[in-house]
Amino acid sequence: MLGFIQGKLIAKNQEASQCVILADRLGYEVSTPRDVIEVLTVGEETSLWLHTHVREDILCFYGFRTDADRQFFRVLLGVSGLGPKTAMALLSEHGVNRMVQHIAEKNFIAIAEAPGVGKKLAERLVLELSGKIEKLAFLRDLEKTPAGRRAAGASGLRNDLNSAMLNLGYPPNTVKNALDSLFSEGDLEGVNFEDALKRTLKEMYRRDA
Repeated sequence: MLGFIQGKLIAKNQEASQCVILADRLGYEVSTPRDVIEVLTVGEETSLWLHTHVREDILCFYGFRTDADRQFFRVLLGVSGLGPKTAMALLSEHGVNRMVQHIAEKNFIAIAEAPGVGKKLAERLVLELSGKIEKLAFLRDLEKTPAGRRAAGASGLRNDLNSAMLNLGYPPNTVKNALDSLFSEGDLEGVNFEDALKRTLKEMYRRDA
């Protein structure tokens, strides 16, 4: 796996957000977020942090200005149904800081504006990553926000789950009934905020079915 590259930029395609970096007599084709490709200059020395994506007969490189940006890209890849091209589209559309803000605010509508990202995927992204914000060392400034902390006790957990479901557009009565069921049966006892979100979403889907 390649984790970092430094060399001369010999070509770039701004429309495709791809560049070629010559390092040790090899030209590496690297895909980058839009804000990165825009500032790269052909003929100049360039260095990028790399994420190597390997699947079957596919080998792709994704480049980032900082290791923190690369790590956030990898966090996005942990969302079920979200591949590297979609993760790159999200970073090109919003950037890391705005993506973090959208996740913290549970703003799935804004997230869905990125090409290839629909409402359902945006909802899933918010629900799966809201509880992870506090765990990312380079996002510690969000730890005190409602979306970036763990709920304190059953009452706080229920309030945060209720807020998350309402922000996703679910009817208040349906949310109340779902949470009543989950808490009365003890399904969320001792569960952290991230897992509680996932279980609540599954319960909402079950009731919609």
